[in-house]
Amino acid sequence: MNIEIANRLQKLRKENGYSQEELADKLGISRQAVSKWERAESSPDTDNLIVLARLYNVSLDDLLYDNETDQEIRDRVIDKASEEEKESISLTDDEGQTLKIKNNHIQCFDKDGKEVKFNKKQAVLLSAIDGAVAILTLIGFLVWGLMFDGWHICWTLWVLMPAVMSVFEVIIKKQLSKFVYPCLVTFIYLFLGMEYGLWHPYWFLFITIPVYYIIADPIDKYVLKTKDEDEE
Repeated sequence: MNIEIANRLQKLRKENGYSQEELADKLGISRQAVSKWERAESSPDTDNLIVLARLYNVSLDDLLYDNETDQEIRDRVIDKASEEEKESISLTDDEGQTLKIKNNHIQCFDKDGKEVKFNKKQAVLLSAIDGAVAILTLIGFLVWGLMFDGWHICWTLWVLMPAVMSVFEVIIKKQLSKFVYPCLVTFIYLFLGMEYGLWHPYWFLFITIPVYYIIADPIDKYVLKTKDEDEE
């Protein structure tokens, strides 16, 4: 199905006051199916087209065609995209994630162009966990230094802290690549070196850093792909 028909289906749905969920209920299909129609990823079958035409009180011709020429449609789409681009601000980081701000509405997209939904409860929980880990790190630092005279080494807890914080992010977001593995490796290396003099050969631990992310990245992509397929 072409984008013009997809846009027309979306326009008619909104003009008749239906949400995607409400229309899906009327047709006895999933909301994802309606969403795919309006993104031109799939087409309604004949039965659904007939029901849509009756529901919107239009003919099948009106549902599938309009009086605009192909050039008029292209010009309208280009003009609309140009206006939206002027009204929005986009920021892209080194990882390819894009933050778009438009009419006080903020959207985040990953490097593949897929929108990343912001989970406020999740963000609040992670913020609270980070605060708790920071407080516990401070307590551990003072106890280790004052009670066990470990000032020469207890400062390494601050190196470990980001790794501990990231463990909870890995659990909540289910992404192994979120784990700050370099901080864990650095802490272990410093601890073994300063406490036991094992600077060599434990420098090889740093070689495992790229290996960890080489393994974690495809696992994260597979989990994300499986999650998307389940939602559809």
